[in-house]
Amino acid sequence: MKKHRAAYFLGVVLLFSLSFCSDDVLSPGHQLDYPGVDDVARDEALGVVWEEVSGNPVLEQPDCPQWNCLGATDPWISRGMDRDLLAWFSTGGSAGGPVVGRALVDENLQFQLSPEDGPVLALEDNRWNKHRETVSLYWDEIEQEWVMWYLGYENSFFEDPGFGQMRTSDPEGIVWPRSEEPIYRPAPDGWDHAFITGPTFIETPEGQWRLYFTGAGSTVGVGLLISDDRGKTWTPYPDNPVFERELNSWDQGILEQSVLYVDGQYMMWYSGYEEPLDLMNTPIYIGLALSEDGITWERSPYNPVVGPSAPGHWNDLRVVSPHVIRLDDGSLLMAAHGQGMDDPGRSMGRIGLWKSQIR
Repeated sequence: MKKHRAAYFLGVVLLFSLSFCSDDVLSPGHQLDYPGVDDVARDEALGVVWEEVSGNPVLEQPDCPQWNCLGATDPWISRGMDRDLLAWFSTGGSAGGPVVGRALVDENLQFQLSPEDGPVLALEDNRWNKHRETVSLYWDEIEQEWVMWYLGYENSFFEDPGFGQMRTSDPEGIVWPRSEEPIYRPAPDGWDHAFITGPTFIETPEGQWRLYFTGAGSTVGVGLLISDDRGKTWTPYPDNPVFERELNSWDQGILEQSVLYVDGQYMMWYSGYEEPLDLMNTPIYIGLALSEDGITWERSPYNPVVGPSAPGHWNDLRVVSPHVIRLDDGSLLMAAHGQGMDDPGRSMGRIGLWKSQIR
């Protein structure tokens, strides 16, 4: 059992190595610069210039055996009914995984497990979605319920992945019913047939529901599902993917995006790396793309905007899977998980926070 669990979490990391290499690639381990306060105009700083929050990583990793002792990844932060910040994340440990945990975000932006003694989404045997991870949530004010989307599969995300959707009237987002059939699976001959991950929800100003996601197959990029009936049915955008990797750039491989509508434009932060990927040495960064309609995207000239920290820091190897929300003061808060050079294999990662504001 222990060997099986270890193999799974290595598989989580190996997801990053599903490379579709070009003939002209950059050297593994090449270090990139990212913008600071002196590099960016004031009116372009929001979402570009980020400062790491004091106290990172924000969630302690216990020693095994514990249900969450293998690390934490794929954070999602939302506001609850009382406007407090809540967080959900993927994890695993002595009871297997992946599973989904939940935390309260305190006034110092530290995560406090809630509940402490186990996940809110555990393993479900004999189900298409036995494994659930990489969640996205939305508090539906009209229906007074939480809606959650997730990556689910019975065997592995390479064999039988699908996106699931669940709803709960529990205002805390802790108790969830069993979900029905997946709302999306990639077609065997689709552009994303090799794998899908990272469903990311956003409601447009016009009220349309959208799920952005990362896919790979004939290309690597970000796809889009659309719902015009508040999640009852979902339709793939006909010209998927809406955003693709750049073969001769730092983001030859891309992963797990976060989309936010800010001051009249869509902003998408995404993880990127140079191929071929060396799991022990290749850094992963976070870039930014901008769009007027959420369909046609242009990369920020300041990319990448967040990256590994200085040697010896907790995330000096890579930063992955951003999720960004806007705070009441107009600043942005990014949650992501990072890995360090001294610990790329033992842990899935640890979660940290960054802030961005107009200076």
